[in-house]
Amino acid sequence: MIGAQSSIRAEELKQPVANLTNLIAGRVAGMIGVQRSGEPGYDNAEIYIRGISTFTNSSPLVLVDGVERSFSNVDPEDIASFSILKDASATAVYGVRGANGVILITTKQGKPGKVLINAQYDQGITQFTKIPKFADGVTYMKMANEAYLSSNPNETLPKYSDERIKLTQDGTDPELYPNVDWINTLFNKSGQNRRARVNANGGSEKANYYLSVGYYDESGMYKSDKLADYDNSVKFTRYNFTSNLGLNLTPTTKVDFGASGWISNGNFPGNSATSIWSSAYTLPPILIPVKYSNGLHSQIRTADVSNPYTLLTQTGYVSEFKSQLWSNIRLSQDLGFWVKGLNVTGMFSFDNYNSHTISRTKTVDGYLATGRDADGNLQLEQTTIGTAYLGYNRSNGGTRQFYTEAAINYSNKFGNHAVSGMVLFNQSDREDAFAGDFIGSIPYRYMGLAGRATYGYADRYLAEVNFGYNGSETFAPGARFGFFPSYGVGWVMSEENFFEPVKSAIQFFKLRFSYGLVGNSNIGGRRFAYISTVGGGNGGYSYGANGIDNNIGGLDIGDYAVDVTWEKAKKSNLGIEARFWDNNISLVADLFNERRTGIFRQRGDVPNYAGVRTLPWANLGEIHNRGVDATLEVNKKVGKDVMIGFRGNFTGTAP
Repeated sequence: MIGAQSSIRAEELKQPVANLTNLIAGRVAGMIGVQRSGEPGYDNAEIYIRGISTFTNSSPLVLVDGVERSFSNVDPEDIASFSILKDASATAVYGVRGANGVILITTKQGKPGKVLINAQYDQGITQFTKIPKFADGVTYMKMANEAYLSSNPNETLPKYSDERIKLTQDGTDPELYPNVDWINTLFNKSGQNRRARVNANGGSEKANYYLSVGYYDESGMYKSDKLADYDNSVKFTRYNFTSNLGLNLTPTTKVDFGASGWISNGNFPGNSATSIWSSAYTLPPILIPVKYSNGLHSQIRTADVSNPYTLLTQTGYVSEFKSQLWSNIRLSQDLGFWVKGLNVTGMFSFDNYNSHTISRTKTVDGYLATGRDADGNLQLEQTTIGTAYLGYNRSNGGTRQFYTEAAINYSNKFGNHAVSGMVLFNQSDREDAFAGDFIGSIPYRYMGLAGRATYGYADRYLAEVNFGYNGSETFAPGARFGFFPSYGVGWVMSEENFFEPVKSAIQFFKLRFSYGLVGNSNIGGRRFAYISTVGGGNGGYSYGANGIDNNIGGLDIGDYAVDVTWEKAKKSNLGIEARFWDNNISLVADLFNERRTGIFRQRGDVPNYAGVRTLPWANLGEIHNRGVDATLEVNKKVGKDVMIGFRGNFTGTAP
């Protein structure tokens, strides 16, 4: 093995979280994860392999059972192997799809033998990692006074009087002089999640199976108003299923069939988490109470900032239903009876995703206290007018994907010589079933041919060459295909005779190097940019002396056609692998360097005399990404039954 790749043991992924993307960051060198939300159902982490290498989309290619799929909702219990491919050599067979690295996930297969049934239940408690500590009302007013007088040296009176500060501090009239901790008002101290799953596997030498069903449930930390006649709480529920069947039709012919997927249902407040959090951060603690004692809802006069408690509890609810179905069938034929080490495989896959969202939302009347009358009754001024009933709105989404793959593989040994080769063809057709415009309704397609040849001598000297010849519908008909080669060499130094004196200390030591050119067709920007579009006249044209004849209507170019092509990246990788201390310590370290050019960007300023109204796009951008990643792992057996393990990862990138 020459390419830079790492793996995660499946056992390490079995934790009670909904989203698999939140488990892998920090567990593998070179893997970077950024989680921007913890809201149930929307807690995906952005995953990058060796950093951000383009201005467009730096997400890696994810293959689940050989097909490009999202892995965020995969049940960790169903995973048999999890690997990450990083350099040009390791990702070459995936062509342009692997420009940002590749994540390979294989689900469990059945094992011949007695039926094994496994049941498991996990219970988890969720809490905020950290919340900013906000100033209370008294501190806020004192600091505001200090800032106000410092900025206005000619003023003698503070922004907030001592009397108001005292009344706020005493808390005797919280409706006129509130002091609200909005974060404590909105959130509970903790939430909870739970997971239950049952799986079974077994079979015979001719037929085996793996069946699994799973349940996941999570409640958020928002508080709810029990007076509301609807459920505005945050809840997320998901059901997973996996079914893998293997059939040996003949001693040399095998069929693998898999069907898996999930369905989920989420419930959320009528306003987004962004709106609720933004108001909680922005609204000072002294302006309005949570609500008034007579049941009316508080709201300041300006519409720029809303009462976050009202946004959370009084604006209705949103219900989201999503479903995903994956299916694939693979036929493998061993041709060893004809040529030893030769086999062919073919696979077809159909995936379908659907989403359905129902929004039943409303607004409420808002009021602001202006004082008390002679009898001490609160005087209120209406600041907003709401709606009496829940409204209704729905939206749908979905995609369909067909994928086909066929490969010829060869692997054999001749004494000290080991050779292997592969030629693989694949194509994909993905369609947005609910596209919002004509361009979006056109299927997204790619087609590719990949090849790999490897040679090894005495498990000591290693070499491989790869190529990818790939096409995408993104580019013009005469420029849709690109050729992307790579190569790699390796040297297992510990197999050399001169290494024997130190082999008692270092049991294994390997050097490897790879270099390659990779392409990326997921370039962002305007789709089919090689075709011009026609736009409006932008207010018309002016003709004649001094532009006397103005606003003559007409059409002009909306977007200019450009000779768009692939992003191209030159990648190099130098790595070492070593094992020490009776193979109890292992070290894998890589230096990597990538220069990506031709990133699709919109041009900057263009002089007016050029007559260009819309800034054109072009392959202009460039990013230089380099760094190091390393993994140190220690596994030591202590006594007969105790194993101690340690793993540390390091990833560093620089422009």
